[in-house]
Amino acid sequence: MNGKIAFVAATEKEIEPLLNYFRKHAQQHSFQTYQMHGLQIDILFSGIGILHTSFTLMDYLSHRHPDAWIQAGIGGAFDPTLAIGDVFQIKNEILAGFGAEDPHGHIMDPFSLGWNDPDGFPYSNGLLECPYQSALPLPFATGMTTFFAHGQPESIEQLRNQPHGQLENMEGAAFFYISLIKKIPFLSIRSVSNKVETRDTSKWDFNGSITSLNASIIKLLEKSKFHPENLFITRNR
Repeated sequence: MNGKIAFVAATEKEIEPLLNYFRKHAQQHSFQTYQMHGLQIDILFSGIGILHTSFTLMDYLSHRHPDAWIQAGIGGAFDPTLAIGDVFQIKNEILAGFGAEDPHGHIMDPFSLGWNDPDGFPYSNGLLECPYQSALPLPFATGMTTFFAHGQPESIEQLRNQPHGQLENMEGAAFFYISLIKKIPFLSIRSVSNKVETRDTSKWDFNGSITSLNASIIKLLEKSKFHPENLFITRNR
């Protein structure tokens, strides 16, 4: 056995091409576990949002101990320079919209409120930082975990006036927090499915973003020769 890793996705659809790859090439599989070239690969569907994700990950860790894991998903580009279909490795996450609201509707984060030390473990300058990078030369982006996908101009503008990230999602902060607390090597890889703007799903590209996401993950696995230690590089921050 070369090791054990897990892939974490909010929904099955987001990693369906990867699952098809495993079904075709794995030496064996049972339920949501595959064996490839001596590597055990578990598949976790966390559900959408931080509550589902937190429970799923902690429940899994109560009986399984992966050598490393990778979160894979799609997200919305809050940074308008990020192109739909592009794939990024997420270098840090923040939990947006958590704290207290001031009289002008701005959310004061827990660090400025004095609830938490911005450099108290597992935080670094108020961020949940990934200390690793992909063995593939994927560009970096910052992540922003929200409680809902923004789609109204006023709420989007309000968010721009408080701490935010480049790529919106609803699970990343939970994955980063638990990974850091439990000291599990991890990566978060996301592709851009849409722009964060007035909600219009006709402009979104789920299929294209899922295709590019999974192609990158499969390429990473093959480049690593299915050895967990080859998936990650310690990142210089």
